[in-house]
Amino acid sequence: SNNAVLADPLNEVQRISDELTSKCGVPAPPRSVTLEDVEKFVDPNLQHNKKENDEKAAKLPVIATYNDGKCVVHDFESDTKEGTPTAAREQKLYGQAMRIYCDFESGKAYEDDYQWPQLD
Repeated sequence: SNNAVLADPLNEVQRISDELTSKCGVPAPPRSVTLEDVEKFVDPNLQHNKKENDEKAAKLPVIATYNDGKCVVHDFESDTKEGTPTAAREQKLYGQAMRIYCDFESGKAYEDDYQWPQLD
């Protein structure tokens, strides 16, 4: 995940590279990934507004938690008129998207028997 890459860029990029080779059959790179390689592509400074957005979201109500409370889903601000079918669909799809996000964060979405939600 993006969070894992930002927390430990070199090891996370190496893990991704290793899994592409071992699980997906992608040929191994000709050399190991170096910190210099990673720093060319991973720039934490490009995460502008993340802190502000996280602080803003934290002020909104919690609508769900997953993964033993490790993944907290806050409500969101919408321009859609409340009480309309469009707002209900937007809320439902947001909930499904956040569930999938949390499942990716925990690794559940990578399991062979993962059940993807039906989007309707």
